[in-house]
Amino acid sequence: MADTSHNYTPLELQAFAQQIYQGRPLVIVPYGYPLSFTGLTQNSTQTQQLSITANADFILTEIKYHANIGTAQTISNKTAAFVRMLVTDSGTNEQFTNAAVDLENYATNGPNLTGVLPFPRFIGGRTALTVTVTSYAPTAETYALELFFEGILCRTYSA
Repeated sequence: MADTSHNYTPLELQAFAQQIYQGRPLVIVPYGYPLSFTGLTQNSTQTQQLSITANADFILTEIKYHANIGTAQTISNKTAAFVRMLVTDSGTNEQFTNAAVDLENYATNGPNLTGVLPFPRFIGGRTALTVTVTSYAPTAETYALELFFEGILCRTYSA
């Protein structure tokens, strides 16, 4: 079982990237892709495309989310959204999970929580992720949902 009690170290990510690029010289920078959904109502589904930059590959290490239902929030009373998410890599047509997964099981909801993926996920540059979210709220809640795909960009260069 993977130890998800801490973030990946820079050396761990560099070693992971070096295996993919077979020792070629790399430039690695922290990077993230935000994606916003608004007006996600009870029993509704929304889909968006998240385009990965063309000049670098992306290694995803964590997905974070923030949900808002229109009430004042603090760190101690953040909304745990009744939302499921399915992510599909358009380049490979591979789903990240077998089926849509509850955000509380797959993403981090708060600054003091660590929800690192069990293993980094390589996403090729110039591809897109199809992100589908579905609300299954038991009451008539409308969410504004911000997702953040956090990781590193990798580029090769000639030495």
